Amino acid sequence: MIEPMVQEEKVRKIFAHRLALACDRAGMEKHGRQAAIASAQKVTAKAVSKWFNAESIPRRGKLAELATMLDVVPGWLLGDGDDDDFARAPTAAPVRKGYRVAVLDVQASAGPGVYTDSEVVETVHLIEYASEHAKSIFGGRPAENVKMITVTGDSMEGTIEPGDQIFVDVSVNRFHGDGVYVFVFGRTLHIKRLQMEKDRLAVLSDNPNYNAWYIDEAEEDRLHIMGKVLLCQSQAYKRFA
Repeated sequence: MIEPMVQEEKVRKIFAHRLALACDRAGMEKHGRQAAIASAQKVTAKAVSKWFNAESIPRRGKLAELATMLDVVPGWLLGDGDDDDFARAPTAAPVRKGYRVAVLDVQASAGPGVYTDSEVVETVHLIEYASEHAKSIFGGRPAENVKMITVTGDSMEGTIEPGDQIFVDVSVNRFHGDGVYVFVFGRTLHIKRLQMEKDRLAVLSDNPNYNAWYIDEAEEDRLHIMGKVLLCQSQAYKRFA
């Protein structure tokens, strides 16, 4: 019984080592890569942490999905070949050079706010852009900082319509100048324009039917900024016949 246990431990260590190598090769930042994998693979952050710490390896189905995500073959993650062989593996998918934006399974309300009781937000799918095109529209921001979410409500009509998809810079997690933000206040998720007025934040709607409201200094601990809106993509349908 001792030999199989030693072998299993060896495989776990090799897997953890090569998982980190594959993430590096894929351009995933060290900070946040575990959360990104957990979201994409629909597993818990604890499970992914065990993979990186050589405490366990994923089951066959998840191993295949993980290998596809990282553009390697499953066998290489488990120890086949040398550390740098995965770049030449004939069955590995080609390394993608595009810019992939995650579409999140969350809706931000341009209205009274969407009640939220969970910190877990899953990636629904990825939209891939050519690198040069992405650079022009996202201003050179890293792909991991840009997420897409869908807007509900009509308080931002004229600027952002219900059903539009917005691109958000999630590296902005505090007020960073006047602009449109996605934020949680209390237990509700909003998309609104935030503007500093002396010692308080004005929460503004572009639809004149909605009144402004304010966040005072004493209420700042209830405000959690998720990101700053960069641009939006209309989902309007136009009939031509």
